[in-house]
Amino acid sequence: MAESTKTKAVKPTLKKSESIDPEVMKKHQQMINFLRNEIANVEVELKKMKVILDQLVNFDPMDIKSLSSTEGDDTIGNAELNTYSEEWVEVIEWLFDGYFMIGADQKKYPVPMNYSSKTKLIPGDMLKLKVMPDGKFIYKLIKPADRKHLRAILSRTDDNKFTAVTDEGTVYFLNQAAVTFFKWTPWDELYIIINEKDKGSFAAIEAIIKK
Repeated sequence: MAESTKTKAVKPTLKKSESIDPEVMKKHQQMINFLRNEIANVEVELKKMKVILDQLVNFDPMDIKSLSSTEGDDTIGNAELNTYSEEWVEVIEWLFDGYFMIGADQKKYPVPMNYSSKTKLIPGDMLKLKVMPDGKFIYKLIKPADRKHLRAILSRTDDNKFTAVTDEGTVYFLNQAAVTFFKWTPWDELYIIINEKDKGSFAAIEAIIKK
């Protein structure tokens, strides 16, 4: 019997005359950014759950105040959000959670990182989104959350996520695109902005002093 032959898969390569479709690469990068945002959001939610767990573990039955409102409630709150039309333009009000806009229907929509960085958004900020007839999205900060300024040091997690670590050791997630764009490096000194009622999730960058 003739021996069967196995064919080895060969990875296709581009010919010199071929070029990569820029639209394909754009879509590819959008998918990467979306998944990064999704992962970061899960990490933030886990951090909030740890805060709630700590509150439950340290609950004192003799002190009802020891079981205070959770970080998630303090940060996001229960503000009334509206959807309406304004000059034939759809307008939607949202709350920012650090990465996404959350509507009254609890749906989450990504906020462009360049906008959140420029506007220095923090969790609890209320945004107004105008959806234009041509599909363009226009964002506006309409009700800022109470803010608090802190000094911190730029750090990086094991999975290469940039974070801010305060003098007390509290860790805050940062706008990853902003850190990468300005080529900041670990151990740079930061001045960050957080939600005054927040106990550690996401911070906006006020200023940086490079080492």
